[in-house]
Amino acid sequence: MSHTTFGTIVVSAMLLAGCSNPVKPAHEEYSGSGGMTQWNIDPIVYLYHYQHGFTGSDALGYDEQLQTVWSRLGAAVTCNIRYNKQDMIQRLMHRFGEKAITHELNGIGFHSVQSRKVPDFCNPSRIKNITSALQRYSRGQFD
Repeated sequence: MSHTTFGTIVVSAMLLAGCSNPVKPAHEEYSGSGGMTQWNIDPIVYLYHYQHGFTGSDALGYDEQLQTVWSRLGAAVTCNIRYNKQDMIQRLMHRFGEKAITHELNGIGFHSVQSRKVPDFCNPSRIKNITSALQRYSRGQFD
């Protein structure tokens, strides 16, 4: 095979490779339902539910309002916003039932893990909203 033929083959292969895109897009459009039930929750899915609510199957069998509260408490952990976790867990047990360990692990811990995966999660606006939610929760206002 001559240098010219070999060069043509290499260039052709490079052009064809450049035209194909074997890598799927980073994130496809999310329909807003079912994403929280996946084994590995996509950060886009988590952020969607953080902003719009954990409803239906995405509440994972827990009270939808409780999931929202847990998400803000987990976000506080992620963003290093201090609060009295044990006092808060007592308030949650009084308002929503469930055992302390459920609030600690299935709730706050779970949401902290998910929010840590979201790029730029702890932005100034979100920190302000989390801080405001913590103030309401400390007064027993969970809605």
